[in-house]
Amino acid sequence: MKQLLLLSFVLLITLPVSAQKQSKEEKIAIAKAAHETAVKCVENKSFVIIPSSYTDKDGVIETNTENTNFISYETTNLFMQGEIVCDNKYTNIAEVTEYTPAFDKKGNLRLRIVIIGRMVRGTYVISMRTNTNMADVIFTPQSGTIRKFSGPVVSVNTTKYYKRSSPM
Repeated sequence: MKQLLLLSFVLLITLPVSAQKQSKEEKIAIAKAAHETAVKCVENKSFVIIPSSYTDKDGVIETNTENTNFISYETTNLFMQGEIVCDNKYTNIAEVTEYTPAFDKKGNLRLRIVIIGRMVRGTYVISMRTNTNMADVIFTPQSGTIRKFSGPVVSVNTTKYYKRSSPM
């Protein structure tokens, strides 16, 4: 009886350790697949970034829980909605005048998007590290406050976000 109890105790200790190794490898594979999908979305000019966190006007990092704040590149236009993303509360549509993706030696992506719209003009700089789909975004408007936020780069077809009608 004591041997059976000892054997079960040893199994309880060793099983989680072996499961952690598999889950770590699985996490790496999932992150790599998410990165490859995000890169394809950027190359196809069909992606959405919903901020998971942002820096407010006082420099404090806050968490975003709403799907009404986003930027999305759809076909030829960039849509921006929410004060976190574009410094106004409207649904903005803008023409993209410059779209420059660049990769460094390590595979990190740096994307520069220059936009001209009716209510918003400026430059988005999106940085995404290798093996992750999380992007750090800096929006520098022609006039107004610089916006900083981060969130995952995902396909337009696979994410749910609330875009108001009648963009400006």
